[in-house]
Amino acid sequence: NWLETSCRGFESESLDHSNWLLIALREGKIEVQFKNEFSTQITTGGNVINNGIWNMVSVEELDDSVSIKIAKEAVMNINKLGSLFKPTDGFLDTKIYFAGLPRKVESALIKPINPRLDGCIRGWNLMKQGALGAKEIVEGKQNKHCFLTVEKGSYYPGSGIAQFSIDYNNVTNAEDWQINVTLNIRPFTGTGVMLALVSGDTVPFALSLVDSGSGTSQDILVFVENSVAAHLEAITLCSEQPSQLKCNINRNGLELWTPVRKDVIYSKDLQRQLAILDKTMKGTVATYLGGVPDISFSATPVNAFYSGCMEVNINGVQLDLDEAISKHNDIRAHSCPSVRKIQKNF
Repeated sequence: NWLETSCRGFESESLDHSNWLLIALREGKIEVQFKNEFSTQITTGGNVINNGIWNMVSVEELDDSVSIKIAKEAVMNINKLGSLFKPTDGFLDTKIYFAGLPRKVESALIKPINPRLDGCIRGWNLMKQGALGAKEIVEGKQNKHCFLTVEKGSYYPGSGIAQFSIDYNNVTNAEDWQINVTLNIRPFTGTGVMLALVSGDTVPFALSLVDSGSGTSQDILVFVENSVAAHLEAITLCSEQPSQLKCNINRNGLELWTPVRKDVIYSKDLQRQLAILDKTMKGTVATYLGGVPDISFSATPVNAFYSGCMEVNINGVQLDLDEAISKHNDIRAHSCPSVRKIQKNF
């Protein structure tokens, strides 16, 4: 038994060039890929385990097979020729990577897979030698600690952003564009940028939270350039329950909606603001979730990173943070704390 550990999460997918072994998740099921001097193999099987509960997974190399067990019950037995790894001068030297892949070996995989695992690991037992220092490394990094309890969603810790490339052109009218955004949010702090479009050093569009000053409620603001185009006042969003927010905008109009409040205040100068946005949208814009990139502080009135849970749908497409062009390492793509306290679970 050279690898045994407990893992938990909602992630659906998660070497020496000559000999390597990969244990991953694909569509929630265990996948094994390996290559040695005799063969190259890939196998996916067993039950779905991206269910948010702890699963004990063990991997054992036998004389002519690799055995995969979940909760000590065999789910896969993969035949092989020879040993997975070849000793050198009587010593076996291997490198073990968790929750990701070194860049130089990612291209060597038999079948490509998302390398970013979002989940928790505890009960480390590597090569029958315990944690081999892994526990100490994790303990020293706050952003690697597990949440006590989790639920499905994406978690933004208030320290970084994710970038997407999205085409906002209207498929039925090449000269038009549309931004239809639906957010399910559970913020932990009262101020932060949820969604921003960036063009060069400017922020032509931003959807932000701002603390109302009462300490218990937040305002929702839509910015076009540096001015407010629409806002909703005094909504209690920092709670245990998620809230839904919709914002639809094109060159002809803007609609901001939430089920708890209907009294949206729109700018008297809205048509001029939409004309400005229309010019920008004919060029190239980058989409950012959770904040704005490192640009001028004066580019938009709100610069704080968003902190909390958030799921984003743009123009009918649910965004998957694993498909982002770039994503801050502290953002968790598929798991969100159902309580605010962070617990060390190893």
